[in-house]
Amino acid sequence: MELIQALQHLKDRIRQSETEEALAELSNLLEDVNTDLLDEVFALQQQMNLCQQQNRLNLIDHKEYSIAFSNISFSTLRLITVATKHVQAGQNTAVPSSGLSVTDNAAPQPVAAAMAGADPDLLQTGYQKMQDGDYSGAMSDLTTCLEKHPQSWEAKQHLAALHETLGLWDEAIHWYSEAVQANPKLAIALNNRGNIRMDQQADYERAYKDFNAALVADPNLQTARFNRALAAMHLGQYAQAVADLDVCIQQDFQTNTAAGLRGVCRVHTLDFEGSMADLKIAIKADPENASYWGSYGLCHYNLGEYRDAIEFLDHALKLDPNQPEMQTVRGIAYYFLDEYDAAEKDFQETVRQDPTYAYAWYFLGLVYKMRGNATEAIKYLRTACDQNPDMAEAYAILGVIAYEHDQYAEAIQLCERALQSDPEQETAREFLEKARSAGKTGGLWGKLFGG
Repeated sequence: MELIQALQHLKDRIRQSETEEALAELSNLLEDVNTDLLDEVFALQQQMNLCQQQNRLNLIDHKEYSIAFSNISFSTLRLITVATKHVQAGQNTAVPSSGLSVTDNAAPQPVAAAMAGADPDLLQTGYQKMQDGDYSGAMSDLTTCLEKHPQSWEAKQHLAALHETLGLWDEAIHWYSEAVQANPKLAIALNNRGNIRMDQQADYERAYKDFNAALVADPNLQTARFNRALAAMHLGQYAQAVADLDVCIQQDFQTNTAAGLRGVCRVHTLDFEGSMADLKIAIKADPENASYWGSYGLCHYNLGEYRDAIEFLDHALKLDPNQPEMQTVRGIAYYFLDEYDAAEKDFQETVRQDPTYAYAWYFLGLVYKMRGNATEAIKYLRTACDQNPDMAEAYAILGVIAYEHDQYAEAIQLCERALQSDPEQETAREFLEKARSAGKTGGLWGKLFGG
């Protein structure tokens, strides 16, 4: 995450005409990330040095220097975008894929350009320059085209695609919105705007609406269907995601990835056998994807097959150690196997990575309760409640500990608090009745809390 933020910060430097400094920082950031991208950075640095030398020797005029500088700046922006996507691809998440933009737009044809109310020559040259990496020239041609023909949706769409290529997300969204306003049935623009909102802004609700609108405009745009499934996953709408992924697989679109995503969704819809069938396909195609291995482990965990769950979760955590959820699940599997030392190690690692992870604190409390260490158990359970004030399970176990130490009034209060958060909390209900029947107070509980 810090690397991505550092990469995004470089875009601000370029906006401030500090391209040379941005390239120097980019070379440092990419040194241990991607040697191919690093070679491209060095090539741009050489272009920058040559451009500056020619300017100092008056071998090029100011206009030529400005164009060359702009092209280097735009190329650096594109490289930052590519580097960011590379880093994001290496960060395995519960949704193991990024959305797709439609980038293979056909070159504008004269008839189509005329229908769009645009200058066909400027559209075609602008498009071709964008394909050739002459981003400054493309920007100039497309902007001039739009100045001559303000209602040209095609020019607006190409400007949007250009800004998306450069990673200028706000500007890209602006131009895709302008294109959609000029042509409401422009499915590609709707899809690409949604993809930026999903991947770059985490605005999943608006992204979902964009993908839905794209499919209304063009029901055969499978890219939008695939993206809508991703947005639905982020929104927790797993059944909808499965329905879209079913169609993608039937249409042989992104088949292996779609199978993996469907496998992840099926864990949440409790279709564990179907999930494992999908994940086998996905793992064969992408054996380094930690999310697939982790989801396979979750299937075994939910089926009560804890030893098998640990095996798959082990592999997932070797591929990507920074997965607090999978670390916690493996710890719980160890806990149910009465392997408390291994369980504690996982829970401690989880709270090291994410101190707000309430369930890891909760299970740490359970581990210490099973060891007979009430003081440590209470400390961890109270931390769980601090992180999640509505965590009924933690209040219930605190109530159990109070009851076991003859602190019946405190046990009643804690069990009642648990039932406020979850009226179906069986442990709280059981020990509330026991504490009411016992009707005693005092003892260790007060000492532990300074009472």
